[in-house]
Amino acid sequence: MIRHLLAATALATLAVPATAQSISASDKQLGAQANPQLLAEFGGKYAGPQAAYVEQVGKRVAVQSGLSNAQGDFTVALLDSPVENAFAIPGGYIYVTRQLLALMNSEAELASVMGHEVGHVAARHSAARNQRATIGGVLAAVVGAAAGNGAIGQLAGTAARSGAQLYVLKYGRDQEYAADGLGVKYITAAGYDPFAAADMLAQLDAQSTLTAEIGGRGGQQVPSWASTHPNSAERVRRAAALAEATGRPLTDPPQDTAFLRRLDGLAYDEKGSGKRIRIVTVKAGDTIASLSRQMAYDRLQRERFMTLNALEEEAQLRPGRLVKIVTRG
Repeated sequence: MIRHLLAATALATLAVPATAQSISASDKQLGAQANPQLLAEFGGKYAGPQAAYVEQVGKRVAVQSGLSNAQGDFTVALLDSPVENAFAIPGGYIYVTRQLLALMNSEAELASVMGHEVGHVAARHSAARNQRATIGGVLAAVVGAAAGNGAIGQLAGTAARSGAQLYVLKYGRDQEYAADGLGVKYITAAGYDPFAAADMLAQLDAQSTLTAEIGGRGGQQVPSWASTHPNSAERVRRAAALAEATGRPLTDPPQDTAFLRRLDGLAYDEKGSGKRIRIVTVKAGDTIASLSRQMAYDRLQRERFMTLNALEEEAQLRPGRLVKIVTRG
């Protein structure tokens, strides 16, 4: 697995930044005002059975942040969006898209994404760039990167006219490192494998490479993870070092079959495409080539299958293993 390579090159130690202040009444008010508009712009809440599960995991991680020790203070939403992304806003609101959920291969990876996003809020990274504490500022912070793209561009324009400072939600390197550190701290406290953060970052790197090979999505409505969260091999190495610093042993955990089975039937790609994630058990005689041919695409079937399942080129599929396949219907 990727974690074995990372462990060999990880930095010895990294300091984890301290958490910030508790949720204020003003932050709660801003979040409550922005939430319905963000849901409307990002496809609304996903109605599948995975939504309640994502909420459960998100709250379990969020209470480790120091923002609040009450799960009821946090609102976690699975968005019905075909773009891999996640974000959080002040007031305890956390969001992840169904497309990003489909890319994950364990509950610990889901927890790591949630922890990272809560870390940005706990460290008040958006406030560092936008000093105007207004609903327009919150909305502009999330949608600024897509200004000019249809309805989202109009919303960003409205935010700007309201007096909010419009800026692109693209965190700097130091902010990403800080959120990574906080995220590893939170998921470790919640009982998850801290090395999952490095695994997830490596998976996102692989998806970014695949997206570039595909040629990108035309008419994409919201910024992807790659455009809003600068990533690099150095970030992956640092995340592995943070995991080592927790003192938790580096292991090769078994496949998270319970998590994968929860993904079965999850909608995938654009709304109306009919595509869904199906969880298939590898049988004797199945190969990467034969399973890749079941992917509902005309090109790059093997590459899509390998990336979706976090498989390396030399991987061998053993009978009984679960894999994700994108099908129609």
